Amino acid sequence: MDKKVFSVAEINQIFKEAIEGSNYFKNIYVRGEVSNLTFNKSGHVYFSLKDNQSTIGAMIWKSNAHKLISLNVKEGMEITCYGRITYYVPTGRISFEAVHVSVEGKGDLQIIFEERLKEITALGWTDESRKRPINRFAKNIGLITTDSGAAIRDLITTLKRRIPSVNIYLFPTMVQGDTAKFDIAKKIKQANQFSPKLDLLIIGRGGGSYEDLWTFNEMEVLQAIIDSAIPTISAVGHEPDITLSDYVADLRAATPTAAAELASISTEELLKELAYNYENQIRLFKNVYNNQQIKISELSKQNVLKINNKVEVNTLDLNYIQKNFINNINNIIQYNELFIENIEAKTALLDPKKPMRKGFGLIMSKDNQIINSIDKLTINQELKLVLKDGEVETTIKGVKKYEK
Repeated sequence: MDKKVFSVAEINQIFKEAIEGSNYFKNIYVRGEVSNLTFNKSGHVYFSLKDNQSTIGAMIWKSNAHKLISLNVKEGMEITCYGRITYYVPTGRISFEAVHVSVEGKGDLQIIFEERLKEITALGWTDESRKRPINRFAKNIGLITTDSGAAIRDLITTLKRRIPSVNIYLFPTMVQGDTAKFDIAKKIKQANQFSPKLDLLIIGRGGGSYEDLWTFNEMEVLQAIIDSAIPTISAVGHEPDITLSDYVADLRAATPTAAAELASISTEELLKELAYNYENQIRLFKNVYNNQQIKISELSKQNVLKINNKVEVNTLDLNYIQKNFINNINNIIQYNELFIENIEAKTALLDPKKPMRKGFGLIMSKDNQIINSIDKLTINQELKLVLKDGEVETTIKGVKKYEK
């Protein structure tokens, strides 16, 4: 009977087909302690997984290596790998090919968050001493966020309600996805180079999952915030949401709406502060006057004879002090009245309907959008002309664009 003699290559090929062809060795999880960790120049990572009984060689190819590197995996760390068993024919070696890695005890993103927070803290990026005050009288404010959604609407509405004279400049950006971190960093740099010069930047987005907000934990975004010459407010998600952008920005706001309130002072608040300062000055002058009266009274009791000899001089001095005090009070009152009148006059200038009383009007589309360019008009388009005392419906019959 002829006997079958296999070559080594044939035997190894049979093993490879048996192992890699079996579904049993595909899509499996292996947990073990990392040893022999090697980062190859090609970008592949080689290591061993071991327990107290055995060891198996493992690797993660370049395309997935970032999943291990981002977790800052070190020798002796226990990890769980997901992947398949492979058999290498030339050496007859069994290995585990990992496509995903997780660290025991914590989620992957949480581990990265904690490691990155330690890193930026060591760099001094979170120090309160380097954070700048926010100008609540900012005239030009830049918004780094998406151009759609509730966040941008809340920001603009709140800012315009509180301080109608503010100029708002939107730098629309992606707020999630693999390339969003580069887009946000780019828009922060653009805002710093923008003319007119901006007084403040609000950087953020509306709510979302932990993964949705992750862009604001990326080093590219954090570096751009640190490099910004313009003071920054981080406004990401809702009240409980904390991102690394909150740590490095000059001020953290719980929500985009809260950011708009922190970035502005309303006319009502301004008038209240002026009224408080006015009343405080009155109290101070009254205290000075009362203290002078008390001192004079005490001196009168202690020095009756001396005062009797100088009563005429002291009376004149007191009258002078009193007249001078009254004059100062009247001057302060007049100054504050003029100041408040000036504020009220400036506030009246902000009335959007004031120009309409001079014959101006607003051109608006049927869906109430303001038309500010001839490029937004078409023949036979229905429009509304809003005047001071009503609206006129009209239709475009012709369009003529001025040459630049």
